Amino acid sequence: MASAERSIEVKVGMLILVSLAILAGFILVMGGINFEKKFTVYVDFDNPGGLQTGAPVRIAGVKVGSVDEMQFRGGEIDAQGRRSMVRCKLSVQEKVHSSIREDADFYVTTQGVLGEQFLAIDPGTPTKPILDPEKTIPHGIGPPRIDLFLAKAYELLDMTVTGLRNNQDLVKEIIVNTAGLLTGLNGSVQDNRDRINRIMQNLEALTVEANTLTRDARGKYVDNPQIDRTLANLDKITGDLQKDTGPLLKDAKEAMANLNRASATVGDPEGQAKLKKTIDDVSDLAHRADLIAADTQEIVGHIKKGDGTVGALVMDEELYDDLQEMARDLKHNPWKFFWKN
Repeated sequence: MASAERSIEVKVGMLILVSLAILAGFILVMGGINFEKKFTVYVDFDNPGGLQTGAPVRIAGVKVGSVDEMQFRGGEIDAQGRRSMVRCKLSVQEKVHSSIREDADFYVTTQGVLGEQFLAIDPGTPTKPILDPEKTIPHGIGPPRIDLFLAKAYELLDMTVTGLRNNQDLVKEIIVNTAGLLTGLNGSVQDNRDRINRIMQNLEALTVEANTLTRDARGKYVDNPQIDRTLANLDKITGDLQKDTGPLLKDAKEAMANLNRASATVGDPEGQAKLKKTIDDVSDLAHRADLIAADTQEIVGHIKKGDGTVGALVMDEELYDDLQEMARDLKHNPWKFFWKN
């Protein structure tokens, strides 16, 4: 009898131990408790929204840690002038440490539209150094303040409704004046419909003429091959001028040097006498050239008039014809040089 009771107690004890083991495993699984090595990161927020202690920390949607602690700091101002209201202590698995860089972003978001809030990590640039453990991130990104937006929108709407209610007469007057203005504008448009149509037609015709003028001007002054040839010629002339500028400047310098030497020579009395004699000789030659030109012009005038033997030979067409016929006859009958009838 005693052995039977002892057997029942052993069975009950084993059942209790198995139940406790199952309960512990269930707690570990449901609570996300693991024994992996972790490192700590601190993130400061101005307002983390509804983030709570124990909220998961995720990278690319995968849970890699949790929020262990949230500390209210009372709006302390750091060295960069940023305000820190809440500091969150994160516990992150060591296996993802190498993927979190110094420029990583820590922000609060939600699962879906109405899901729980969690802290997400954007790993940052792969070329940046790895984030140091125990480091404090001073610029955590809080969630959108939809509640604040709704509160301010409600306040603005309430102020608008109150303003309209307190100024009903003014609003009514504004509405009446606006309606009258629109009515008058509509009447003006109706009364001047034909004129407005003509203006629109003129604008359309002006637009067409402007397009035609632009096309013609482009064809004549932009896409014209003659303009291109002219520009090419101008470029060639400019190049030739640049080539000739050097020799011209050299000749001009030599001419200036000669003038300077002449000026130096003129200063001497003997040189002045030589220069005067040279000028007199040049003047005499010019006078003789004028006389020769006048005589030549007079002779040419006599020849054109047919005066004299040369004039008759040159200007008398009958004599020219006779001479031409005689030359032709002598060419065919050369014996006439030696025989006379």
